[in-house]
Amino acid sequence: MADHINYSSDAPISTPDKDRFSRWPFSKRISEVIANRTDPSSIVIGLYGAWGDGKTTVLNFIEEALKTESNVICIRFNPWRYGTEEQLLEGFFHNIADALDTKLITSGEKLKDIVKKVAPAAAGAFGQKGVGDGVAQFMTGPSLSELRSRIETALEEAKKRVVILADDIDRLEKEEIHATFRLVKLTADFKYTSYILAFDEQVVSSALQDRYGAGAENAGKAFLEKIIQVPLNLPSVDRKVLRGFCFEGVDNALAIAEIKLTDQQVQEFVRDFTLAFDKRLKTPRIARMYGNILMFSLPILKGETNPVDVMLIEGVRVFFPKLYEVIKKDAGMFTGSVRDSYGNRDKEKSHTISTIEKAINSSDPEEVDGILSLLKSIFPKLEAVYGNTHYGSDWEKSWSEAQRICSSAYFQRYFTYAIPEDDIPDQTIQLLIEVSSKEDLAETAKLLDELLTTQNADRLIRKLRSRAKSLSRESSMTLAGVLLLYSGRCPNPENLFNFNNPFAQAAMLVSDLIQNISEKSEKISFSQLCIKNAPDLEFSVEICRWLRVKDKDRPEIDGFTEDEINAIGTILAERIKSALEGDVDITTDYPKTCGNLLYQIKKYIGKSGVEDYLVSFFKTRKQSVFRFLDTFVPTAWGVESGISHKSDLEREQYNAIVGLVDPEIILSAITQEIGQLPAVAKEYPRDDNDRNLLLTNQFLWLHNYVLQEQAKSEEGKGQQAAADGQAAAP
Repeated sequence: MADHINYSSDAPISTPDKDRFSRWPFSKRISEVIANRTDPSSIVIGLYGAWGDGKTTVLNFIEEALKTESNVICIRFNPWRYGTEEQLLEGFFHNIADALDTKLITSGEKLKDIVKKVAPAAAGAFGQKGVGDGVAQFMTGPSLSELRSRIETALEEAKKRVVILADDIDRLEKEEIHATFRLVKLTADFKYTSYILAFDEQVVSSALQDRYGAGAENAGKAFLEKIIQVPLNLPSVDRKVLRGFCFEGVDNALAIAEIKLTDQQVQEFVRDFTLAFDKRLKTPRIARMYGNILMFSLPILKGETNPVDVMLIEGVRVFFPKLYEVIKKDAGMFTGSVRDSYGNRDKEKSHTISTIEKAINSSDPEEVDGILSLLKSIFPKLEAVYGNTHYGSDWEKSWSEAQRICSSAYFQRYFTYAIPEDDIPDQTIQLLIEVSSKEDLAETAKLLDELLTTQNADRLIRKLRSRAKSLSRESSMTLAGVLLLYSGRCPNPENLFNFNNPFAQAAMLVSDLIQNISEKSEKISFSQLCIKNAPDLEFSVEICRWLRVKDKDRPEIDGFTEDEINAIGTILAERIKSALEGDVDITTDYPKTCGNLLYQIKKYIGKSGVEDYLVSFFKTRKQSVFRFLDTFVPTAWGVESGISHKSDLEREQYNAIVGLVDPEIILSAITQEIGQLPAVAKEYPRDDNDRNLLLTNQFLWLHNYVLQEQAKSEEGKGQQAAADGQAAAP
């Protein structure tokens, strides 16, 4: 990238060789008409054009063309440079005096000396009257007669004309605009004098309307018509030429940012830009402004956003600023919530349509259709507001991968020009991947150590998962190995959907990375290595949980066979068993995964291994049987408060427990703790201040219920067998 950014200057040009919009022929013709006038009377020409349309450039060209005319003296006057009406009047005559003293007055009293005598009278007039009245009193007073006579005589004798070029009138405050036009009106009868006044007609007419309207419609315009004898509108720039000029600025911004668009991206940009913005691309200034904004935003957001979306949303900022503010302040309206529902959302849709319509603020149906087409292109979910096309949540993944503005994960970047604190720059993710592809475990670990925090773990893991399929074998194995070391930084809160937390997502990522190893024996051995060496035992269990298994309904997935999973699972079960043989209390050290850990032993080693462990565990650990039961009880959340609390031990949890251990072992351990089992309650017990007693009563009640259920089942089977026997008897 260049060491500095060359923003395109908004300064007007002065030489014809830089004319891009055919202003020079227009300007030259005006200068020729003025220079060839023989009538000594004055003339006032109005040069009308919007801000940024090139009025100052045309004045520069007129001045340049008049340099070749020996009979013309050109004087520039910019009323915007004067702070008060007194300074405006004095500056006007000083400008004239300076020019004529230099080019015309060769002997006698200089005009500047006469102006010095006139100035006190001007100050007095302004001190006593209002703006316009002060000008009028001064201009009709005796103090000016000598100056007027001297100027007219000098011009007539020298056979010369004066052309006064006044610019930036439309930038003045209303009072200053009034004063300027009163000044022009009262000096316009100077002989051999021409005025060319450049301004935005609408702005000036509006200012004069407030002063001279008195309720009459178009009074400001009528006042202008009394002063301006020759109104000239700046020739409009050919739309293709202006668009080409604008696109040159876009190309320059892309080059500075070192961004190269694909052919498809170019086509998408040009299509959406022309549909949405062509009608508002009216002046060279706005085209230049758009290019300058892109020179700022594209380099800052490079690699972190979609460049076409950046260029288009910046176009909305320039050409539809009210709409830009609406989008910026209401991400939900454009990225999702209403459109995610397929139900009847007519009220929300009407609100969205009304809000967008007001922000567009256009009565041109073609222009409205164009900007709506752009909005639906960069925010596809708007299709459901204006039609019946719906985009489900599965699209978020592809939009996120493309760094689109319609992705909720990327939306804010387009408006803050920065990466949110809890997010990770995509370029940093890319650097991590590049380093890992070199199989440099130490450097990859160093980068991840600097990058991964408990606050950004969710975003980081999801970003890596979105790219996992495209990673090489080398990068996959290196990243997986490093993730094992830092799994502890991935929060594992207990919630309703625990597969959606960073801890589970990290395990899924490891599984995704393992899938990138094509050679089956290497894939199996690497999986076993991960299961065996992960510092966090629970992370090993989670990895095993998410390993891909062959599915006859999805043959495209190259998963593990049942035998291969058993071989990997056995490594896990042996590791768990070994860990539990140490000074470990499974109910306090692994409260959230106690049942799952024991299930792995049962599945890959056998149920007897679990029962032998628990019998010994209950005997040696005081109150451990109650803690064991409690680990199976799910956490519930209050509907209104959202506060979590332990729920009840119910049938589902009872089944899980007796699936691991004979219920008599549990009852024996409880008896060992409390001396005698309580009587079975008639109703399912739900309330008890003693948690251990509550768990005991709930387990007893469920156990008794299951025994009765089994007895009835056996009785039913016996009756059915007897009935079948009677039916079969001759």
